[in-house]
Amino acid sequence: MKKIIIYLTICSLLNLVGCYYQQQMNPEEYNFANGDNIQVTTKDTTYSLSAKDYRYDMDTLYATSIKVIEKNDYKVKYKITTKIPVKEIEKLEIEKTDVAATTWLVVGTVLAVVAIVVIIEIDRKLEQM
Repeated sequence: MKKIIIYLTICSLLNLVGCYYQQQMNPEEYNFANGDNIQVTTKDTTYSLSAKDYRYDMDTLYATSIKVIEKNDYKVKYKITTKIPVKEIEKLEIEKTDVAATTWLVVGTVLAVVAIVVIIEIDRKLEQM
């Protein structure tokens, strides 16, 4: 039973592993329909947007954010949509996952754990002889 719990724990931890990178590009080069997490920098503001927080329409990026106002015991949340013309975007960074590196990392970790378990079992059987 302990082995099953250990194996399940290891497998669940592998879900947290991922190789991410940021790619910097010009707004003209990027296809906003991809739905990646992006970071947009204008002259005076930097916006960190998830895929559901922006849309692109006719050379304008519409960024939606939630603003919280607190007064006394009340919190009021409301959405703000900011229009960002593409010509005003100075820098655009895209967060992507490196699928190949993530796959090799997961496979390598699993193989290392299996190798350690096999070595321990072989050593235990040799001691019993």
